[in-house]
Amino acid sequence: MSHFLFTAGTLRERSSLDSATLQLSHGLWGCCTALIRDNLAKYLSPDSCGLVYVLKVGICAEFRIASPVCSLQEMDDLLRDDLKTEARFGFIRVAVTRRWVSSPQNSHAILQEVLAISDQAELSRRLSLGMHRLTESEYQAIVGRLGAGLHAN
Repeated sequence: MSHFLFTAGTLRERSSLDSATLQLSHGLWGCCTALIRDNLAKYLSPDSCGLVYVLKVGICAEFRIASPVCSLQEMDDLLRDDLKTEARFGFIRVAVTRRWVSSPQNSHAILQEVLAISDQAELSRRLSLGMHRLTESEYQAIVGRLGAGLHAN
């Protein structure tokens, strides 16, 4: 089973935190590149979950992935206009299960240890790709290190 670490990047239209907040508030996560869309389509399973890493904030949310990859045309017209950058290659429907207050430093330390990436530059490079596939054990280790978090309803 695969899980995923998604990175909310800074856009011309809004900050990375605003982008993550907007997507999660509408119960979706956009595929900003064809590679993300294709990898999600290939590795997504019914029990897959995602973690959200926001630049300058850290890992801030966990969600259950509730759909296969959907095309941008399946999104409401007004929402599509708002999220055209984040979801230009499609999106997945999500249900937020937990939120955390973290820091980039704490999140980087957890990710470096769990993913066995000793070089900070390499971790930053991987995060800049927008998505990183996680094994079940990596996912559980990251969530365990983050703690209970705030449960979303």
